[in-house]
Amino acid sequence: MFGQPLALGDARITYDSLSPLDLRQSVDVLVDDLGEDLLQITCANGDIVDVGWYPAWNVQGRLRVVAVRGQAWEAPVFSAQPEKDPQALLAALRAALASLG
Repeated sequence: MFGQPLALGDARITYDSLSPLDLRQSVDVLVDDLGEDLLQITCANGDIVDVGWYPAWNVQGRLRVVAVRGQAWEAPVFSAQPEKDPQALLAALRAALASLG
């Protein structure tokens, strides 16, 4: 992802509208593509890592990465708001995956 390895183990990417985006561009350029559903990684046991932009399609929004166990969306086991930077996002994704074991 973004030219960097992302070890998924037994997980797989089940939705991805994030990879095609160039996060180095300004939010003003990307805003029409920055919705709540950008990336979802699903583990074999059903745990999920989800990436979205909140509030959606808003230049004041931020990326949000969460790790959810057992569909408990209201109580994620991991949550972060990394900067809109590929390296920061990859670090948050790695941390989210690690939090799920």
